Amino acid sequence: MEKLDPSLKALEIIEACAKSGSEGIGVTEIVHETGLSRSTVHRLVTSLTESFYLRRVGTSKKFKLGYRLLRLTDSLTNDLKIKDIASPYLHQLSETTQEAVHLIQMDGSYAVYVDKIDSPQPVGLLSKIGTRIMLHCTGAGKVLLAHLSVEQRERIVQEVGLPPQTPYSITDAAKLNQELAVIKEQGYSIDRMENREGIYCIAGPIYDHRNEVIAAFSVSGPSYRFSLEQLNSHIPDVKETTRLISEQLGFRS
Repeated sequence: MEKLDPSLKALEIIEACAKSGSEGIGVTEIVHETGLSRSTVHRLVTSLTESFYLRRVGTSKKFKLGYRLLRLTDSLTNDLKIKDIASPYLHQLSETTQEAVHLIQMDGSYAVYVDKIDSPQPVGLLSKIGTRIMLHCTGAGKVLLAHLSVEQRERIVQEVGLPPQTPYSITDAAKLNQELAVIKEQGYSIDRMENREGIYCIAGPIYDHRNEVIAAFSVSGPSYRFSLEQLNSHIPDVKETTRLISEQLGFRS
């Protein structure tokens, strides 16, 4: 590790401090985490603290990230436009499945289509970017619900309810919670004509660098063409799309 360029050594220390969160990390722990010598760590921590890239935790001998890094992260965050990053992978998914693909994000107690790749098939879906959808009866909506806290989920259900959109919609809170637990565990969601009769859908989550779900995507098609058997055959494609987009956003499993 000592053969690293000095600038990379400093980045190793910053990364170690980032992992420690608000509690901070001491010099001895940084040495153990990075493999750098104690003298190198002490020198670089002092320099990084003086330049406000690190800051001391109160009066302790621990350090955490400094506010000067906000300038860098703000610039990076502005560049990380989820739509732009996800677009090539969603186009590939649409080409693979030959069906429509949507990118969806939370919008209050609902979700909203923020991007759409139309199916190359002659008959497509009439969905439009900007349309709000309910969470409990859509594939992407259930993905987003599954990754909310219990308190957030209960607030949404209390506010919006679980109104049926089709005879197949889940309208029982206990049954919905059971399905959401399965969705979170397996990494994808299936909409079995719960939002629109005759339409099947499979959806996956998108994680960011904090390992939090910030969006979802879905593949939808008419049941006569996109059957449950066909849908299930694309589960690996959906999970791979989750991985590819999320990694571009800094997610590490």
